[in-house]
Amino acid sequence: MSAARATDRGRRRRRRLLRAGLVAAAALLPAAAPLALADAVDTTRPHTLVVGAPRGFAPSERIDARRTGRATASLPFPAREAWRKQVRGGIDAAPLVDADGDLLLTLTVPEVVKLGPDGRERWRVRIGDSAPLAPAVLTSDGTLAMITSSGLAVGLTPAGGVRYAVPLGLRGRDADVTPLALDDGGLVAAAGRSLVELAADGSVRARAEIPERATGALLAGPDGTLVTTESGAVLTWRPPSAPRRLGSLGGLPRRGAALADARTLLAVVDGRRLVALDLPTGTTGVRLGGTLGALDGPPAVGAGGAAVVLLASGLLVGVDASGNEVLRGVLDRSASALPADAALSGVVGALDGKPSPPIIVDRAGRIGFARAGGRAGVVAADGNVSIAAERLCSTPVAVVPAGEERMAVACRDGTVVMLSR
Repeated sequence: MSAARATDRGRRRRRRLLRAGLVAAAALLPAAAPLALADAVDTTRPHTLVVGAPRGFAPSERIDARRTGRATASLPFPAREAWRKQVRGGIDAAPLVDADGDLLLTLTVPEVVKLGPDGRERWRVRIGDSAPLAPAVLTSDGTLAMITSSGLAVGLTPAGGVRYAVPLGLRGRDADVTPLALDDGGLVAAAGRSLVELAADGSVRARAEIPERATGALLAGPDGTLVTTESGAVLTWRPPSAPRRLGSLGGLPRRGAALADARTLLAVVDGRRLVALDLPTGTTGVRLGGTLGALDGPPAVGAGGAAVVLLASGLLVGVDASGNEVLRGVLDRSASALPADAALSGVVGALDGKPSPPIIVDRAGRIGFARAGGRAGVVAADGNVSIAAERLCSTPVAVVPAGEERMAVACRDGTVVMLSR
């Protein structure tokens, strides 16, 4: 056989093999197509991803991700009752307020209610068989996210539709820590010794275990999510890294902490001391304590990082970073229960002596409060007190800003009262 003929036969053989390969590939293409499309971008179905800080007058408990209790809108002064609504079902958690001034209430029954700025019920949604133990949170895209006592993560749209319902594999009865909304639309939740980070669609994207139970509320810290524990330990977590210990508050921050600035965490510890933890160094200092009595935490963070707390006795005190007193006022008439130098302006009512909802403060220095006995109002920056009612309800559980010169008070029996100027 000549060399020319051999070369020609080789070429024909290669062409036959090529044609056979193309036929086989064509036969396999329909089966492979779904796998390829799973990672492709479908331009016919656009998807909008909303990121950034959640919007609203109170998108989370204590208003923002740092739990400062500082309102961006002005509180009403003088404060007067605008309307009240009796909601069917009890309230244990602070309501949320969105950018439209709508109030979102998670109830002690497995239902969520949305009230308009006028108090009218917009919708009511059942969320399964278990209610949340901790307050809910609004995420970047307006999803109302919560963890139920059965360990289910539930996300509701602004219209009340179910965006997701995802079992987290957690002991739901331990999920009493307020979750944290992340700027990328995700969420961090805690239950007992477990931490879980969720994506915006509710899917789990990270898990971690910590040495002891988390307590209070999760916060947005400078290097990740801040976690406080029952012993007072403070941890930071940013997946995929493991949680890292920053220091200790030296006692139980039962109602959570507040981040005053990029390095200072404030908390009422053991109900008796206002403690500051320096996050970079892990050192602590007591800013307020001693003979003043029980403190109602967590503190509100006012102008310049001053911490403002309300005592169970009715004394309102603010201290700066050095522990110097910058504010003092009396909300209850009971001089015998207060220090001798506490008889200042704004003395009203009688001693409650029981824990009250945490106070809130606005940019002008006004302070919104509701006492355990039902008295509610606003303290002006000059110390004058406007009382909206001596007994607004039997047991108030939260005070929240609800719009410009509007403040809502939620009560355990399901009463919601709107105060305005």
